[in-house]
Amino acid sequence: MAKVVLNVKNMSCQHCVMTIKRALEKIGAKAEVSLEEKKAVVEYDESKLKVDDLINAIAKFGYEAEVA
Repeated sequence: MAKVVLNVKNMSCQHCVMTIKRALEKIGAKAEVSLEEKKAVVEYDESKLKVDDLINAIAKFGYEAEVA
């Protein structure tokens, strides 16, 4: 399992946190999302997913993410 920290700029509430967690879980990643830090620590199988896949999954729900 690989790990990456993503900055997620436009989170504003716990609903945002849950949306991002679910978006990542849907593609097979696990995430700890912090509203206060506006970050997501994501664990993923690098043989199945790339960092761009994680960013795109978050972007589908209207959030901007980038590698921290």
